[in-house]
Amino acid sequence: MIRNFSGTTARVTSRRRASRICATAMAAALLAIITYGQNQSQDQTRAHGVRRPRIGLVLEGGGALGLAHIGVIQWLEEHHIPVRYVAGTSMGALVGGIYATGHSPEDLRKIISGIQWNEVIRGATPYRDLSFRRKEDAQDYPNSLEFGLKHGIQFPEGFNSGQQVGLILDQIALPYSEVKDFNNFPISFGCVSTDLVSGKQEIFRSGSLALALRSTMSLPGIFTPVREGDHIFADGALLDNLPVDVAQDMGADLTVAVHLQTKPIDPKDPLSTFSVLGRSLSVVIAANELRSMEQADILITVPLDDFSSFDYARADEMIKVGYAAAESKAAVLSAFRLNDDDWKDYVARREARKRTQLPAPQFIEVPGATPDIAALIQKNLAGVIGQPLDAQTLDTQLNVLTGLGRFSSLGYRMVEKNGQQGLDIIAVEKSYAPPVVRPLISLDGSDYDNPRFSVGARITFFDWGAFGRELRNDFILGSEYGIRSEYFVPFKTGSRWFIAPRAFADNAPFDAYQEDKLIAEYRDRQIGGGVDVGYEFGRDGELRVGYQIEDQKFTPRIGDPNLLPTIHGRAGFTRVQYILDHDDDAVIPRSGYDFQFDGGWHDAQPGSTEAFPSLEASASFYKRLNEPSSLFFNAAGGTTLGYQGTGIPIFSLGGSQRMSAYGTNELLTNQYYYFRAGYLRELLPLPPLLGDKLYFITDFEIAKPFQVPALEDLPLSSRLPVDGAAGFVVNTIFGPVLIAGSVGDTDHHRFFFRIGRLF
Repeated sequence: MIRNFSGTTARVTSRRRASRICATAMAAALLAIITYGQNQSQDQTRAHGVRRPRIGLVLEGGGALGLAHIGVIQWLEEHHIPVRYVAGTSMGALVGGIYATGHSPEDLRKIISGIQWNEVIRGATPYRDLSFRRKEDAQDYPNSLEFGLKHGIQFPEGFNSGQQVGLILDQIALPYSEVKDFNNFPISFGCVSTDLVSGKQEIFRSGSLALALRSTMSLPGIFTPVREGDHIFADGALLDNLPVDVAQDMGADLTVAVHLQTKPIDPKDPLSTFSVLGRSLSVVIAANELRSMEQADILITVPLDDFSSFDYARADEMIKVGYAAAESKAAVLSAFRLNDDDWKDYVARREARKRTQLPAPQFIEVPGATPDIAALIQKNLAGVIGQPLDAQTLDTQLNVLTGLGRFSSLGYRMVEKNGQQGLDIIAVEKSYAPPVVRPLISLDGSDYDNPRFSVGARITFFDWGAFGRELRNDFILGSEYGIRSEYFVPFKTGSRWFIAPRAFADNAPFDAYQEDKLIAEYRDRQIGGGVDVGYEFGRDGELRVGYQIEDQKFTPRIGDPNLLPTIHGRAGFTRVQYILDHDDDAVIPRSGYDFQFDGGWHDAQPGSTEAFPSLEASASFYKRLNEPSSLFFNAAGGTTLGYQGTGIPIFSLGGSQRMSAYGTNELLTNQYYYFRAGYLRELLPLPPLLGDKLYFITDFEIAKPFQVPALEDLPLSSRLPVDGAAGFVVNTIFGPVLIAGSVGDTDHHRFFFRIGRLF
């Protein structure tokens, strides 16, 4: 046992001690005539005839806490401390890998600040990049749950596929795609992963940098593990979260280890299931950290008691704490400082190894993919061939491909073939699908004395019958029960024109009001089918023209059967529908706009006395004021152009989505206008495994339903209904949960809640 440079005890192996003694003796004997070979000149300079030790920087994993490493690196750079080796795990490997590939601390800051951490942690493909049909899925099934039936019921291998993290890593590693030895980076680099097959640690010092970084960051259960040959790689923190031994094996004479100190658990604090699992994992990791801390020569402890591993938004604060922690070791670290001339020489040699220029790719290959998948990807990326490679544009294009719903992740790397540079696209299809299952939990508490609960699912089969075709099936059971299937058939592979036959059977509750009194509950049973011909306008819009026919029956379930008629008959209509969706999120939009138009000619309707037209349009606009706050505006209107013999009026207002102080279907009409304005503000983030955020929401609504002459003996309770509502929304992995209260005119007021679509 000897004293290390920080005044704490540490073990130093006999090999390293002997290396230092021999180096010092040789320096004294040869005095000023010592020269250094090309491989040593980058990391060895003389000071008073003594060889400087080759420094290995060791960076610990810790999620967002690892951003504090940037502050440590900034201090080392500003004080001319040369680093020859970098070893890291998880987030420490990400920061270390960026640094090792020649990026300055300022570059690190820019890269980190440019990452949309919410999207990265959630792991979902950005809503704007989803295909139109996948946007429909996200709207109709507003939750983060998905599983498959490919091999029975099978769930994803992680909550996060790692797609967004992977694109970041690919962009960092791209210039070094052809550099197989990490010793040839500007700073030699190594990182640690855990092989779940062998149960041993895997040390990456060569091969694919992107693969190495993906592997070391794949936290089990959170990120999908990385499969490579006979290996399954997960987060290296499980076995070696502070890889001092790796830096030593790389050749470091002196190791500077950065430990991220977190707040110890209070035995009096309550624990949830997730916190128990997280704490148990932390105990395992802490054991291997302690061993590594004992091996380090200099230990920089960064006090991060006030931060959590998900505080990515507080990156600047943690960087400052890291900088201060390095400053606290200034007396020790300054012993290895280079003078200005030597530092310039060191930086110049490091810069000489840096790679920034990328050749324009001359081809695109998709190794391991089926011919249809390869052709799909090559067609969508054809525009990058022969053009200067822009990584951000390529990321967007790959997100768009992921938005088709077929792939777990898509990555890329540069390769050389026949003397030409090209792109390899690494396409990882979902191991558990198709078919893909999106479950649904729906709870409508518009009338909290009579809440309606249903569960369901959407099961989607890709390539049903031919590549590009899609069979989509919806099932629901509970207060509403039914089944609906649609077969989506493009005219040809890749065509935006399509034909979509469908069939359905549904039975749902329908409330009947007299003035503001609920007088009956009907069951609305529909059995029928239809067919549409349509055109998709990219990812944002769709136009359909088609015909639907059904048998419809309204049967009273609750109420006086002597006063409530049963209405039964054929319904048929020709329709034109156009949808535009340019929102930024399916569940809680914060910016963007959407529009929908439905026009139809009803040749038959139960209870109707004539054929009639219908027109209905709705539009929404969302405006972000600042990071936590946004406004939203909705407007809608519908008309039958003066036709009144429609049987049951076809437009409805009331319920938790439109005119929340009124009961569901309380305002039935054949012509109406509706306006809504609201405010939304973020309050608290949720743990990533549980959802997104908690919001405060408030709105004001006003409507104008026109009286239906046939129902003049049932007068509207208000000629100009208005109301205001306020409440809270928590966006969970099971869907948005709304709890609110509303007050309107003519003594309308109610408490309500819902799980399901909000807008």
